[in-house]
Amino acid sequence: MVKSFKKKNLVENLKNTYCRLKPSKIQGIGVFAIRDIPKGKNPFLGIRNCIFFKFKIQEFKKIDKEVLKMIDDFFVIEKNKTVQITDNALNGMDISFFVNNSNNPNLKIFDDGTNNAFIFKTIRKIKKGEELTISYRDY
Repeated sequence: MVKSFKKKNLVENLKNTYCRLKPSKIQGIGVFAIRDIPKGKNPFLGIRNCIFFKFKIQEFKKIDKEVLKMIDDFFVIEKNKTVQITDNALNGMDISFFVNNSNNPNLKIFDDGTNNAFIFKTIRKIKKGEELTISYRDY
């Protein structure tokens, strides 16, 4: 019974799959629509909400330089040299971590009300093949 329930949830998650990773003209890898995404939709529905922990960069003195570069690439290092990192660190990053920055974004980010997770929503219809973007200032 539990297995059939999980299979049913998996099928629902597949119905909510809207994106894939591809090379981006903006920067490196980006998130692209594989089908039209309606306005007001969370294209990452079904992704596990992460809990964020705040660190001072100096706490990472003994962390390898390449890992520090990834922290800089995927998380926001504030002017006061702090960074918030998810409980699954870098090994559990999901597709939403690859959304690139734009001055004319098609996504907006919202706090889920717990200050632990973010919810993405489309601010207009996104067409199949279009790259999903956000303004990094929203973070």
